[in-house]
Amino acid sequence: MNNYRVLFEFERPWFVSDLTTSKVSADGDLKLWFQVEYNDACKSIEIEGLDDLDLVSNLLQSEKVIISEELNTQRDFGTIRVECWVNGSYSEFWCSKAEL
Repeated sequence: MNNYRVLFEFERPWFVSDLTTSKVSADGDLKLWFQVEYNDACKSIEIEGLDDLDLVSNLLQSEKVIISEELNTQRDFGTIRVECWVNGSYSEFWCSKAEL
């Protein structure tokens, strides 16, 4: 069974207030920076090595998001899991790096 360490999580009434996507290689790897806020508090998160733009749509619509790191894995790439819940549906995305 895989173990995970939660790096960041948020749920409504927190929301994604700003989001920037950039392509970091000719292969199509993406970097995504986004900010979540509620009242006067805000947090910024940057994730790299993602290859699925569906994450952008999911982040903007999510009721809940959990970003976690897979522990004790042999993989070098894709160890950061981003889980999104939108209208009762669950989706999971993987990337290589997350910074808060």
